[in-house]
Amino acid sequence: MTRAYDIAYLDDAMASLGAMMDYAVNTCGEEFTLFYARFLASGIADAFSRANPKYLGGMSGIELASLVASRTGNALPKEDDLVDIGSPEYWTGWTLAYLSWYLNMDFRTMQSRGLTAQSLLDRYPVLHEADPSKAVRFAVGRLKETSGGELLRRARKNARLTQRQLSATAGIPLTVIRSYEQGKRSLKNAETENVRSICRVLGCRGEDLFAFVGDYL
Repeated sequence: MTRAYDIAYLDDAMASLGAMMDYAVNTCGEEFTLFYARFLASGIADAFSRANPKYLGGMSGIELASLVASRTGNALPKEDDLVDIGSPEYWTGWTLAYLSWYLNMDFRTMQSRGLTAQSLLDRYPVLHEADPSKAVRFAVGRLKETSGGELLRRARKNARLTQRQLSATAGIPLTVIRSYEQGKRSLKNAETENVRSICRVLGCRGEDLFAFVGDYL
């Protein structure tokens, strides 16, 4: 598998994301899930996935947290530069960076498919002292729980379209759209032109609609 960036950057990327989450939550008092949502909205999460060296190793976690805050409209308070590398929040950020790299999946996609930051934080008591392969197994299990039909339904609703509107705009019978969303037909095996039409209307990529997760174990 070709990954977004070389393993040489991985330790720095993990440490930066772990420190970002710990500093924002435990030093600055940010709410965990809301700050992670700000990270996703800031453009920095996408820069990680594009292997931008400025973010992979060129900035500390504290600098990343401050940049996320400034880009999303609410600066962090000036606090001491304290980071606890043993905190659940640090471990969660650290592990999310590892999973994104290992699975070659961007943070937004992981989040949308059910591998949320909160779901991983909830597993801290069980996984934080375990081999990283256990976190990978948990992640793959979460990702496999989301069906292709559910992904299509979410994308359609995000585009503020009804099934009937998607059908009319994409030129695909309403019964077919319904069968995709209900899981009676597999999008993975759908006609290429149908997938292209749906993606054009919804403004998404084909892979955003496929629930398949490769055999990473």
